[in-house]
Amino acid sequence: MEAIAVLLIRVVSVLSDFIILIAKWALTAFVWVLGKTLFYPFDGLLTCISSIFNAINLSTFVASYAMNWAGLPTQMIWLINAVAIPQGISILLAAITIRMLINLIPAAFTRI
Repeated sequence: MEAIAVLLIRVVSVLSDFIILIAKWALTAFVWVLGKTLFYPFDGLLTCISSIFNAINLSTFVASYAMNWAGLPTQMIWLINAVAIPQGISILLAAITIRMLINLIPAAFTRI
């Protein structure tokens, strides 16, 4: 009788190990499929965005912009940098961008 109980415990142990192994395999397969399902569309989207940005040629714009700044008198360039106009424009653009992003949040979630 005791040998049957030991054999039964051993069978249940092996069976439970097998079920756990199958569950781990199924979970690993599910995570792999989910990862591939999310990766390929996102990779395609980023490839399209990269292609769009690579198609835009800004080299002439940057060169003309630099030449326009180079044509200013040195006193004017010093004044523009002294009153921090470039930093101010950057701060304003960042504030406008943040405000536009905040406007995307529905009002129902922002009320207390």
